[in-house]
Amino acid sequence: MAQLERGTVPWQRPWISPQNMASQKPYHGVNIFTLACEERESPFWLTYRQASELGGNVKQGEKSTPVVYWQMLERQDKNGTVVVNSNGRPEVMPFIRWSNVFNLEQTQGIQQPELSSETVQQPALDKAKSVLEGADFCKIKKNGQNDRAVYCPATDTIEIPSVKRFPNTADWFHTIFHELAHSTGSADRLNREGIAEKIEPGSEKYAKEELIAELCASFLSNEAGTLGDVQFKNSSSYLKSWVTKLQNNPKMIVMACAAAQKACRFVLGERENVSSSIKEMIAGLNSAKAPELQNERA
Repeated sequence: MAQLERGTVPWQRPWISPQNMASQKPYHGVNIFTLACEERESPFWLTYRQASELGGNVKQGEKSTPVVYWQMLERQDKNGTVVVNSNGRPEVMPFIRWSNVFNLEQTQGIQQPELSSETVQQPALDKAKSVLEGADFCKIKKNGQNDRAVYCPATDTIEIPSVKRFPNTADWFHTIFHELAHSTGSADRLNREGIAEKIEPGSEKYAKEELIAELCASFLSNEAGTLGDVQFKNSSSYLKSWVTKLQNNPKMIVMACAAAQKACRFVLGERENVSSSIKEMIAGLNSAKAPELQNERA
């Protein structure tokens, strides 16, 4: 919220996907943004204990950053007996925990592992195309009538203008990623209330679904390496709108991050076949005379 008030939109900035140094596992949900907001060069984070176990230590005076996670605990009655469901399984409840971590830059005596060169070897546009090719779970068609991009739940169809109508190819991909995020919420997929149910424009549920789609689009564009080339045009009213929404419900960003990452994983899921509509869309991109990326980064 503080960054929005300063005119910066955290989900519109490229970031290096943060991961734990010891486990080599990426962080999820809101942790991606809280760690990215620290603006560190290294993607690796670790606890004070992990730094010691790796033979190093945290530099004096460095401050930690919290990461949050959930543990599922078995519910107990007042006598300490585990409560069992009708199916014979223990009832569980989520319990939030947190750890304090430091970026590798804040430590000494620990060597950073080599970063994978896989994404460097594949140009950003090719990576974005591969993401789209894998998203073969709803129909996509060009909307030649106007500049509107939309997902229609009734027909399970995404309508997208021609790439020539966008400032550059990165904007086209980001827009279609946004609509793909909406499509993951259908009742036969992730069944999100913002898509599977009828909601009123301007309501909190509507705003939450839009935030989920914005975050998911940023996750996907960042995955492809095109997020830094998307030409966002943020007005003061846009920034003020999100500040107001998050002030009214501070939990929205946490819930939206979790839902957006789930949607992102769905879009990135492996599928055997690519529909003809997706193939035609990709073929059209190869021949379109749209402005190219300012910098093709991975």
